[in-house]
Amino acid sequence: MKVDAAVLIGDKGKSLPVQGENKNFLQLNGLPLFFYVLRALEKSKHVNQIFIVGNKGRIQTSINKNIQYLKCFDRITLLQQKTNLLENSLMAFQKAREFDGDKNLTETDKPLLYLPGDAPLIRAQEIDEFIEQCDLTQYDYFLGISRKEGLLPFSPSKTKRGIKMACFYLKGLKIRHNNIHLAKPLKIKNLHYIQRIYDYRYQKEPVNFLRLLWEFYRTNVKIKKIYYYLILHCNSFLSRLGLDSFTFPFRQLISLEKIEKAIGDTLGCRFKTVETKLTGAAIDVDNGKDYETMKIMFDQWQEYQDCRSNSWKII
Repeated sequence: MKVDAAVLIGDKGKSLPVQGENKNFLQLNGLPLFFYVLRALEKSKHVNQIFIVGNKGRIQTSINKNIQYLKCFDRITLLQQKTNLLENSLMAFQKAREFDGDKNLTETDKPLLYLPGDAPLIRAQEIDEFIEQCDLTQYDYFLGISRKEGLLPFSPSKTKRGIKMACFYLKGLKIRHNNIHLAKPLKIKNLHYIQRIYDYRYQKEPVNFLRLLWEFYRTNVKIKKIYYYLILHCNSFLSRLGLDSFTFPFRQLISLEKIEKAIGDTLGCRFKTVETKLTGAAIDVDNGKDYETMKIMFDQWQEYQDCRSNSWKII
């Protein structure tokens, strides 16, 4: 299966700068963060056209400067950003539809792979692993997830630096979303919720938690789904306090299947999570501390990812 992909690196709307900069243009070993995502997409055996949405002039300048690091520039299209994430996502979809060579595929069934530009540890094998598990005949929206155990090599410890990543605690699982999305945008009835969730994505901040809770209430999201939302955050809060063992009774109340159904019902589509064994896509750069850690650990983490990717190839 071949799909088109969009890399969203805009800096408008609720996008937050890191160290006063659009984080996608921060440098790692002389390359902007988003270049690592582009290179992974180029190497993926399941990705066709690649669309980059952001400040078009700045992207073009960056690509001109580093063109030698890209192998298939003819597959890459630059798009000028609009005002927010949702508008950028839909613009990329419409442009991908214009490029689509499969005339038998209806517009509503057209999928698009979405990725951010700030996940420099992502690998082509992880993208392929994700896509190969997506059954487009059964579902409309797929979200990648990684288990907490797979994120431990990138987590901080007493002896090494790392990036601390919030996880969702469910029945029998501790997971984190991994920033890979595959969706049929025209099959999602309530697309506006995606923008709201993005706007209030930093849920460690109490005001964002309350705003999203109010948004669910205001738009008549069913009580059961609000109940799930509160349980997830109760577990997350206990985890941040170092009280993981206290999450156990609450975790028994909510399973991954229940969450999938709740999200699907809320968005108005057939929703499914997809677990990947490779976990680089889950490691993004959200703040200055994470960026400084990424700069220090990048070579070591790159080597680890290469070893994991080569093992995945053999399997």
